[in-house]
Amino acid sequence: MNPSLMKNLGDIALPLFSVFPQSSAAATINGASIDRVAHNLPLTCLLHTGIGAVSGAPSAVLVTTLLQHSPDNSTWTTFLYDGVHQAVAPGLSAASTDGSSSIDLTMAQRYIRAATTLSFTGGSSPTAIVATDIVIGGENMPPAI
Repeated sequence: MNPSLMKNLGDIALPLFSVFPQSSAAATINGASIDRVAHNLPLTCLLHTGIGAVSGAPSAVLVTTLLQHSPDNSTWTTFLYDGVHQAVAPGLSAASTDGSSSIDLTMAQRYIRAATTLSFTGGSSPTAIVATDIVIGGENMPPAI
């Protein structure tokens, strides 16, 4: 079916949380994995990260998210979408902001997940609310027989 004629975004895209909303100090949060095979090997995704409230009065905050992939859901490496460049969402440096990047998954292994890293400068035990979802699409459907 021609995607431009579809009236339901849910027919062509599926949002899945990788890093569920949570409060975190400076750390890297490895998100839940997504089995691409279970979703008909999607060929693209949108890596979306948001930061909510920031507490502890840091002078600076930075949230970065990159996409990782794995052949076995155990050994993870940073996904290089073209063999060279990391698949990342835009860095966030202010409360109540979000950012996303569209990523070609053609070269991705079976499993994908987000790895979201928070870092702070100064403050008194700073934390922030963060979440990352991966919106998959472009399912590689087998031809009808």
